[in-house]
Amino acid sequence: MPISLAWNRRVKAIILGLGLAVAISLSGNWLKIYTDHIPSCAHDNCVADFVIFYAQPLMLRQNPRALYDLDQQLAFQKKFVPTERVLIFPYPPITAALLVPLTLLSFSGAFLAMTVLNIGLIWAILRRLVRDLNLTSDQTQWLLLATLCNFGIQATLFNSHGSIIILYIMTRHVLAQKKRKEIAAGIWAGMLCLKLQYLALPHFVFLLHRAWRGFFTGVLAATVLVGGSFLLLGEQTFIQYLQIIQRYSGSEHDWTNPLEGMHNLRALAGVWLPVPWGWIVWAAAMAIVLLAVVWLNQRARHLSNGFEISWIGNSIALLLLSPHLFTHDLSLLVIPAALLLSICGSRVPVWLGVGLVVVGLLPAVTYLLPTIVAAALAIFFIFSLSLTRAKLANI
Repeated sequence: MPISLAWNRRVKAIILGLGLAVAISLSGNWLKIYTDHIPSCAHDNCVADFVIFYAQPLMLRQNPRALYDLDQQLAFQKKFVPTERVLIFPYPPITAALLVPLTLLSFSGAFLAMTVLNIGLIWAILRRLVRDLNLTSDQTQWLLLATLCNFGIQATLFNSHGSIIILYIMTRHVLAQKKRKEIAAGIWAGMLCLKLQYLALPHFVFLLHRAWRGFFTGVLAATVLVGGSFLLLGEQTFIQYLQIIQRYSGSEHDWTNPLEGMHNLRALAGVWLPVPWGWIVWAAAMAIVLLAVVWLNQRARHLSNGFEISWIGNSIALLLLSPHLFTHDLSLLVIPAALLLSICGSRVPVWLGVGLVVVGLLPAVTYLLPTIVAAALAIFFIFSLSLTRAKLANI
């Protein structure tokens, strides 16, 4: 057996053990939420995010017009968890409607059902990526390891968060674009309205490529899902939602929305710079990233693997530009990881596979090194631009 191949297998075995160790360490938190309805936490008033994915769909069933009344949100949440402060539900009504079936179960039963659903979705996502990107055995192994060691995936899975649903929708959108199924890509893009901050960039990319059918299909789908749900609940509900979003957007030091816990351009600027410089640099950085996305999509279309390269950059830009990006949102890193692996050759360089694993594990040390993930994402984005430039130079 060649030495390089033997070393490759040893590295994979070590990473597998590391990923399993992280899973085991987080499994205790899952068990505590399942049994006691609260996570393992050293601080006061710790509340699992899952409570909003259970209490607010229940509100939609029992008192739908009060869905965005903060006092009512707190009252419903206190039925299941011991909390004195409301955990804001910042999602549109269609998101709550999608999760209503969970309320037919007990809190613990719904938590377990959500975990099973997330596991099934992860399997479906990986299966589609491997098949549609034609990954080799070695590429597939590294994708599985990078996914196992993705702290966002682990955090989402062991807290039964809804981010895996967004990952599934985004995966279907990207793969539909790869197959040039414009209408399907538009439908999946519109379904990103379940978390509104992800709507803009995919539709911006449609415009860059003059994919009008995809753009208008996505806009129509999002309008029907979001607008229709608010029409059913009434004007006052919509006004309350806007008030919640305004409060949520300005509460960057609130216990539920800490800026130091984010992994985006907003954190990269705001944590280290005082007001108003943090806001100014954030706005400038967003403008630069958007211009870079325009350049990337225009240039990459001339490359044989331009789709993969452009969507590596697009996916990272989506994360950097999002105004609220926490650890569970980093589950979306599975997409650029799979795309990068698909173009690196049938046998993945060990340094590249290890690099993807390291990026996935970085959120575990955010409490020691704030914004380290945001910095890594910025470097990843610059790498996608450099890769495009290098490929163009070889034409």
